[in-house]
Amino acid sequence: MSLSERVALLLDTLTKATNLVIKGAKLIGANSDLTGPIEDGIAPACRALISPIEMAAGTQAYFCGKPNPLMMRTGLKLLGCHSAEAVMIGDRMDTDVISGMESGMSTVLVLSGVSTRKTLKHYAYRPGAVLDGVGDIPVLAREGKDAETEEKK
Repeated sequence: MSLSERVALLLDTLTKATNLVIKGAKLIGANSDLTGPIEDGIAPACRALISPIEMAAGTQAYFCGKPNPLMMRTGLKLLGCHSAEAVMIGDRMDTDVISGMESGMSTVLVLSGVSTRKTLKHYAYRPGAVLDGVGDIPVLAREGKDAETEEKK
């Protein structure tokens, strides 16, 4: 059973999903993001939306997306590259950056999503680079900077 964070959850949907899981269906989530940015703030994301089913069914979902190491290794294999040749770029410390670090990749945090310079202090780890947005990535690449040693202020 897979649950998309974009599906409008109604009590009927939650009830059906809970009963399917209780009867043996596997509960699989796309990713473990609790929240996601929207135009006027933050919205609940996959992890938050799947939690009621986990709680009611007394089970835990398997999240196949980031920060799942299997997904990261499979992606690298499909791309035919080693983790040392790849960079994980994302807007979340709790999924994007940690998945890159745990997979042996350089990491870049872009401040266009959930994580901010202020929330960086809540984590024991740091990305290799922090950029204001994805538009700064070509600048970093042109400068030939290694994402593990450069942090743009």
